[in-house]
Amino acid sequence: MSLIPQLHRGPLSAVGHLWDDYEQLFSNRHGSSLRMYTPSFDIRETEDAYHLSGDLPGVRSQDLDIEFQDSHCLNIKGHTERDSTSNEGSWCVSERSVGDFRRVFNFPSAINQDEAHASLKDGVLSMTVPKTESTTTTKKIPVDT
Repeated sequence: MSLIPQLHRGPLSAVGHLWDDYEQLFSNRHGSSLRMYTPSFDIRETEDAYHLSGDLPGVRSQDLDIEFQDSHCLNIKGHTERDSTSNEGSWCVSERSVGDFRRVFNFPSAINQDEAHASLKDGVLSMTVPKTESTTTTKKIPVDT
């Protein structure tokens, strides 16, 4: 395994290098990265709830925002940063996810927003989102002629 990036030669490699250079310039100048990442989640459904478990290493609970958009949609977003206390050396490889993230989950059943709960322990976000009866009813709309 080499710590030096390999040169990829292909028709789009120049575009990729330009994007990498631009992103590096922007992140150095503004102190943040353009890139968002998508954390991995597992969802398990039981008879009465959905159980979510997501990997969020390095994320603090105060950097998380969890909200319901409606009776079927859950938004999880947040931010994590690399510890930048050391100014020694430069990064040869940086594979850990840092920056902003967002996940949106659309559930097939209506969810009980009031009874949902979440916990963050050892870099894993665990949520239980209970199901509820849908409050919407079908309504037929007559068409005027």
